[in-house]
Amino acid sequence: MEMKGHSFMSEAKHLFKQALIGVSIILLAVIGTTVPVYAAAEPDSAEFKKAETGLYSDIFNQNIYYEAVDYLNFEKLYQRIFHKKVRSANANVYDEVPDSTFFTNRHGRKRLTSEELTRGPSETDGPSQKGRLVITKGKFNGLHPGFFIKDEKGDGYLLKFDSPDNLEMATSAETIASRIYHAVGYNVPQYSVYEFKPDRLVPAAEATAYDNTGFKKILTPEALEEYLLFVPYTSEGMIRACASKLLKGENKGSFNFRSRRRNDPNDPIDHRDRRELRALRVFSSWVNNTDIRKSNTLEMLVQENGQPVLKHYLIDFNSALGSAADGTKPPMFGYEHILDYGEATKAFATLGLREKPWQKRWKAEGEMVNQSSAVGYFDGQFYNPARYKGQYPAEAFKILTRADGFWAAKIIMSFTDEDIRSIVKAGRYSSPGDEKAIADILIARRDITGKYWFSQAAPLDEFDLQKGKLVFQDLAVEYGFEKSATTTYHVDVTSGGRKKKNKIAGFESNAPAFSIDPSWFENHEAVDLVIRVMRENEGNPSPFVLVRVDSKNVLSIVHQD
Repeated sequence: MEMKGHSFMSEAKHLFKQALIGVSIILLAVIGTTVPVYAAAEPDSAEFKKAETGLYSDIFNQNIYYEAVDYLNFEKLYQRIFHKKVRSANANVYDEVPDSTFFTNRHGRKRLTSEELTRGPSETDGPSQKGRLVITKGKFNGLHPGFFIKDEKGDGYLLKFDSPDNLEMATSAETIASRIYHAVGYNVPQYSVYEFKPDRLVPAAEATAYDNTGFKKILTPEALEEYLLFVPYTSEGMIRACASKLLKGENKGSFNFRSRRRNDPNDPIDHRDRRELRALRVFSSWVNNTDIRKSNTLEMLVQENGQPVLKHYLIDFNSALGSAADGTKPPMFGYEHILDYGEATKAFATLGLREKPWQKRWKAEGEMVNQSSAVGYFDGQFYNPARYKGQYPAEAFKILTRADGFWAAKIIMSFTDEDIRSIVKAGRYSSPGDEKAIADILIARRDITGKYWFSQAAPLDEFDLQKGKLVFQDLAVEYGFEKSATTTYHVDVTSGGRKKKNKIAGFESNAPAFSIDPSWFENHEAVDLVIRVMRENEGNPSPFVLVRVDSKNVLSIVHQD
């Protein structure tokens, strides 16, 4: 893993190229030419080119370029106007996400132990506690300054620090969030809280750093000493850092949330249509990670079974929980994009008199952060998963469907209170009150997330045929969001598929189980059970879940998008 920063000139060239492409698309659209608005496909090649990006490229591409050119795609415009949903392309026949180079099912499929949750993806306990920490490269500019170091064992790490006024905030947030993403199933590097004496840091003779002017210079002991004046110290005089272990393999840059590499045999689906990438919106809303963007992804080329494999990682989580780049989160984060055209239009139409949700929250908090400096601006009271926004829009997040959200929510709900408290311990807060506050907020946000997405779908899972009965779980009831006594399941039995269905039978069940009638299969090898949930306090039935069965097995499951 390498530092994601680039020189200003390199990124400026990239932006200029993107701007020329955008202007060309607009001109072609004006003269009536059909224009593909997605990134051009890479030519077939056995070599994976490094995908360059950077902060300014992310802002331009995700907030300006794609937001504008998407309006030139009539299919997308039709889908947006008429609320047409596009189903995820990689859900299997049981409506689950299979393991891939992007995602490995973990806690949602087989529970991790408390020890596994606390440890996360760690290969080591962090950098060695003995010997020198040799700086091989540094970076003083950008959102997250830090150092690449090698410890006495020869292991490489990236060290990043808290802001001067918020000791423990970013380092704990990154450590905790990385373990949650890992337990969910994403590929993440090893992150750990690491404390050390400042005199252990020694620049290598060839170590360089980009200074505030954007130029690369030799990192001298004097420059290092000056930088360390602005790093917060613990009460014991130690420097606290988040140490990220460098990944094995060859860095191939970042992946986007739209298209794919055309020459990667393990990446056959456009990223916008990957359920696990769409669902990042749900998982990130839970942990309040507002900085999900292309630059915070990484592709590493590794060898597996003698073959080159491109593995896709999420990185940089120090803008999770109550943390932001240089301190506590601003009030608007989680409510608006950096450039939010919808909010700007509302503000213009109301002459700025409309009070925004984040302004209401800020006012209710007395216009101050009432948590400790290590916790920051983070709560569950005002959290609304339906309206949550990261700093950067992404097409995959915008086309998230109810089925995608339900899949993510049931994984989130698999984390028990004790699971969450085990993960938060890895943040190594010095105050038990701060540790408790973070865990309590994550628990509250877990329940809010689960309740919302279960209300948007038929929250039914764990379908199984047992002795002539179809049994299943109603997760909204299982987690206490709804009551079984006021719930009814409406079932239509059909044949012929979803488009040419022929109704065979219809009935209601007051329990999440009902008998399978053998007569349904007299003329059909399999039938579809279209199940909707009726709640006493809701006027309309839920979206459907379609379960295809034969006389012995559940063949497939589809939750309505």
